[in-house]
Amino acid sequence: VTHYQSKKGIYAELRYNYEEMQTVSLYGGKTFGGGNDMKFTLTPMVGFSIGKFSGVSLATNADAEWKNFYLSSQTQYSIATRSGADNFFFSWSELGYSLSDNFFGGVAFQYTLQRGAENIESGFVAGMNFKNVSIPVYVFSPFKAGRYFVVGLNYEFDFKKK
Repeated sequence: VTHYQSKKGIYAELRYNYEEMQTVSLYGGKTFGGGNDMKFTLTPMVGFSIGKFSGVSLATNADAEWKNFYLSSQTQYSIATRSGADNFFFSWSELGYSLSDNFFGGVAFQYTLQRGAENIESGFVAGMNFKNVSIPVYVFSPFKAGRYFVVGLNYEFDFKKK
C-alpha cells in the first residue's frame, strides 16, 4: 500500500495484492481531523480494483490517539463487477500503547464477511519506530496450530517545496 495526502487533506491510496492476489486498486478521498487531548483523523474513500478481483469499494481509514494509546481501523465494502465474483466486507483494527517513541504493542483484529461466512481473527502486534521507519510484527491466531505472522515495513516522508 502506498498513499499520498496533501496539506488540504486530499488522500489517494494505491494497493497491490490487497483485495486479492494480482489485483491493483486505487482509492481517493479526503481526510478530516481534530482534537486536542484526543486527536483523530477520518478518511472516507471510494475506490476501484482491477485484476483477479474487479470491483468498486467504499472504505474508511480511522485513527485516534489519546496520551500513549492509539486506535486505528481500515474498513471497506467491495462490490464485485465481474460475474461469479463475491462482494465482501473487510476490517483491520488495532488498539495499542506506545511504550516509548521507539516501541509499541497491542492487539489486532481482522474481520471478513464473504459468501455469508464470517472470519474473525485476533492477534497481537509489537513493533518499533526509528525516525521515519516503522516495523510492526503481527501474530494472528497465536494460540492455535494455524498461527501466522505478518511483518510490515513502513516508511513515511514529506515532499518539500523548494
